[in-house]
Amino acid sequence: MSWRYKLTPGMRIRMSTAVEGRWAGFETNPSRLRLGTRMNSPVVLFHFGLPAESMRRALFFAFLFFSGGSYADDTHHFYEFRTQISLTKQVLDRWDLNIFTSENANLVDKAYGGEQPPTNVQNYLLIGPTYKYSPNLNFVFLGYIYQRTSPIYDNFVNENRIFQQVVYSTDFGFGLVTHRVRFEQRFIHDKAPEQKFLGTRLRYQLGMMVPLQGEELDNGEFYFNTYNEFYFITSGAGGATYNENWTYAGIGYKTAKYGKFEVGPLLQRVIVDKHDIRYFNLLQFSWSHNFD
Repeated sequence: MSWRYKLTPGMRIRMSTAVEGRWAGFETNPSRLRLGTRMNSPVVLFHFGLPAESMRRALFFAFLFFSGGSYADDTHHFYEFRTQISLTKQVLDRWDLNIFTSENANLVDKAYGGEQPPTNVQNYLLIGPTYKYSPNLNFVFLGYIYQRTSPIYDNFVNENRIFQQVVYSTDFGFGLVTHRVRFEQRFIHDKAPEQKFLGTRLRYQLGMMVPLQGEELDNGEFYFNTYNEFYFITSGAGGATYNENWTYAGIGYKTAKYGKFEVGPLLQRVIVDKHDIRYFNLLQFSWSHNFD
């Protein structure tokens, strides 16, 4: 039996045939297109660089994140659009500077508590000088965050934060697993009612990135990204110690010159108290770029 196929640059073909139930074959240079026969029955299988076991792990990882929510007596749902940009530049031998900004915009004109949600829900800016201890471990010893909620209304909330952060990543072969721990000191100015207070918060994020077209993520390839972040109030105002949870899963594409572009759903669960939980369902678009 023979096959006709066309090779393109960088394409890998695996061809297998069965001889008395045993497989024999060869593999050329990458593409995950496998053609073969078994027991005289022709089989054509297409693989796009991601082993089935790795895909199962990635999907299971995302499922655990998204299935973690529980409903209280009184729940409220909001629908928003979120854009975020992350830019990183090396400034010294072991030091990077990261600037991160995001904007949340309301998608549904839905009232809650007798008040209309603002058109522009939240502005966020982070500046993080990052010390690279090793390729897998980095620190932010002193970073700064500015956040303004309900920015175009009189009842806005201004928040200035300083934070410390540790990020550790491990390559398990099927994907890159990342742990991020951040401790924040929050200086909050609430206009309605007028009050100022100091609080602290601990955040832990567990994430995984899986290349979809090979064992490593190269330029011009897609990848799967998911994370879950837990928020714990450690001091100051707050109705619940474990008061927020952010869950995300998306598909990204890495370009050669312009960094990575990514899109996916983000679910934010805010726990006001055990009887009041608010769910923010967002469609998130991201752009991240490391300047050489």
